[in-house]
Amino acid sequence: MHRESVIKPAVVTIALVGALTGCEKNSAQETPPTPAPQAPAPTTLPAPKPTTVTVLVTGSPNGQLVPTTPAEGEKPTIGAAELLGWWAAKEKHCPGQVKDGQAACKDASTLALTIGDAWNGPAISSFFYGETTSAVMGHMGFAASALGNHELDYGREQFQKNLRTSGFPFLAANLKVKDAALAKDWDLPGFKVFDRQGLKIGVVGLTSPKTVSTAMAGRAEGLEVLPDEEALTSAVGEAQKAGADTVVVLADACPSDLQAVVSKHPEWKVSLVAGGRCPQPVNTKEGNTTYVSLGRGFDKYLRAAYTYDASKPEGEQVTGVELTTVDVTGGEGAPAADADTAKMISDYKAKLDQALGEEIGFTKKALEKDSKQLASWVTTAIRQQLDTDAVVLNRKGFREGLPAGKVTKGSVYSVLPFENSLMVVEVKGADLAKQLANPEAVYSGFTSAGKGKFKDAKGKPLDAKKEYKVATVEYLYFGGDGFEFEKLDTEPGETGMSWQTPVIDWTKEQGTSEAKPLDKQIK
Repeated sequence: MHRESVIKPAVVTIALVGALTGCEKNSAQETPPTPAPQAPAPTTLPAPKPTTVTVLVTGSPNGQLVPTTPAEGEKPTIGAAELLGWWAAKEKHCPGQVKDGQAACKDASTLALTIGDAWNGPAISSFFYGETTSAVMGHMGFAASALGNHELDYGREQFQKNLRTSGFPFLAANLKVKDAALAKDWDLPGFKVFDRQGLKIGVVGLTSPKTVSTAMAGRAEGLEVLPDEEALTSAVGEAQKAGADTVVVLADACPSDLQAVVSKHPEWKVSLVAGGRCPQPVNTKEGNTTYVSLGRGFDKYLRAAYTYDASKPEGEQVTGVELTTVDVTGGEGAPAADADTAKMISDYKAKLDQALGEEIGFTKKALEKDSKQLASWVTTAIRQQLDTDAVVLNRKGFREGLPAGKVTKGSVYSVLPFENSLMVVEVKGADLAKQLANPEAVYSGFTSAGKGKFKDAKGKPLDAKKEYKVATVEYLYFGGDGFEFEKLDTEPGETGMSWQTPVIDWTKEQGTSEAKPLDKQIK
């Protein structure tokens, strides 16, 4: 029994070991091999959605900062604060000065541009030599402008000051330095490329030949205007090298004047040519280019909505352009004016009123722009104050009418916004007759007798051989609008007087009032 009790455990032990060994072996045979690790499946990213970038182009601002009260039958004009309020509400445009081409807010989808002639206009701009308009347009977020032919009217030094104040460039691809000694440090870009939502927009500016040919003495010395095709070939090419996906041309000229050149070059990818100075409105398309003319002020703007798809091959990423001319309306239902801009303008208005708010007369009826009565008021005042035989001005020098009611010094600056000094020349009657026959001439001292003949206030015919004293402005003396006074008298009398001064003085001397209004005294 003892042996049995000893042997049995041993047998059991061996059996257990064998059983365990057999289990391990079977388990190894039945367990499948561990699979090798696999790389994770690549994540498929959704294609980027097409984006819309909106280019906003205004006509020539001409210092139209404040809304104006319309004459009977006319529409009111819109001011800068009203336009910016509209843009913010309707176009998602953000205010603030553009710096290094970038908008003041992140992810901006708008680009604000203008065709030039920014600051000649009402007294709130012209009295301050355009500084007010420069500051306001900078705050509005304008990114670039073509160089208008009136941008140099206050001189190069003032132009540079206004440029720094606005913070945006004036572009003139066709204005080049001819004589470095005379042009001094003149350096104006021909184009800029702006990035909005990944879309790169090349903006090219063209100025008018008048910028050089009719500029007042010393203001365009050393500069020349190149042919449009030569200028565009260079500027557009450089813009494309800088990555421009599409090109916008801003011109101080009628857009249709550029159509023959631009249509020859589809490789330029010019999507829009915007300008002004057209005898009739222009809105036409040829190929992939649209040509649109714009007027003055902030009453309307051109809206160009670009659809951009970054997933498309390079060169095909602009998939569409939709252009609309938008009329900006005020009054009930319109977006609120931008408060910050309105405050800026109100502050400038207070400064202007302090300087020019003095009442100098009263008119019961408005003297309408382009009316004989308005021209007679200005030319008669200058002729009598300077004691000359005649006064010759130009129609385009009159930029506003004279509203009914109180006449102030500021009223005169609004009618005559340009920086012009008066000069007195002596010319023979035969030569004077040719100047009076200029279709741009506005004059007093003589009236037309038909067929190029003229007579004085007493009905006496103009004497072809007699010398006459004629007052005119510096702009016309140096050949503006085709006048020839410089050729006729090389040693004019320099009055040193701005053309607003005698109008202010004469009007004040008349002592007009509601009972004795100015409009009743002017024929």
